[in-house]
Amino acid sequence: MSTETEQPNNIPEQETPPSHNMEGKYVILLETSAEEHEQWYYFIKYDGNEEALKHLQDQLEQVEHWTIEEEGNNTFDLDLEHFVSATTAKEMTKVDLNAHSFNRKFDGKLQKIDLKFKKKYNDDKKMAKAMEILGDGQIENFIDDEDIDPEDLCSHSSSDENDTDNESVSSEDEDDVSPNKPPPPPEKKPREKGIPKALLECDRPGWARAKGKKIRK
Repeated sequence: MSTETEQPNNIPEQETPPSHNMEGKYVILLETSAEEHEQWYYFIKYDGNEEALKHLQDQLEQVEHWTIEEEGNNTFDLDLEHFVSATTAKEMTKVDLNAHSFNRKFDGKLQKIDLKFKKKYNDDKKMAKAMEILGDGQIENFIDDEDIDPEDLCSHSSSDENDTDNESVSSEDEDDVSPNKPPPPPEKKPREKGIPKALLECDRPGWARAKGKKIRK
């Protein structure tokens, strides 16, 4: 008798090159951020993920009224009736319209996602749970094989230059510190909301890095 191995809740960072699949049909998970005034499209391969996608949609539909408020929870919508081609999904990852995040295409296997809704939860509580599990691109924790092109990846040289600049600034700051005064504690740099954690370092697309530097109006 065979036994099934439970998959972890979090997908590890990709160790193999993306498959760049250009066949089959894709569905769209839409995330809307009122705080950032943006919408992000996550294109998910439909074939092979039908059950997991239907399970996710059934949970999202338990929220009767998705409301968008400034500094509130992001909203989510999943369309399983209208499909797009792999070519369209790929092209949409290249458009440069947002200042905070960007559209993404996933070719891998989607895990079943449990949003942990309880019967006693009202819409606000359900939206908070959805935000906690899926918000700001966390769909990446449940699916692998993201389609990213090599030319979209930033180089190590940029990171090296930034490190050198930081070291120079640190040296200058040390000269200004009084010998009798302890240096200030280092500031912890918060994670940028909306930027997927797997793309924060050198595997973050260069054009996404440029987006992050835009000044929001």
